[in-house]
Amino acid sequence: MKTFSVCVEKTMYCTGAIKVKAKNSDEAINWIQEVIDKGLLQSATVKWNDPQYEDCSFKTTGDVE
Repeated sequence: MKTFSVCVEKTMYCTGAIKVKAKNSDEAINWIQEVIDKGLLQSATVKWNDPQYEDCSFKTTGDVE
């Protein structure tokens, strides 16, 4: 039998927060969503927490050596 090296990946995510001045929480969320939708959110403006791995997120990449 041959031995193959199959590449796998696991999803990692990170949450963070941005301080926003707004009249209420809905307005704050809507403002940030508009910034995201327009592609204008800058990673440097977010105060990031430590990254975490998503449970049960293993999958192959399709690459084999």
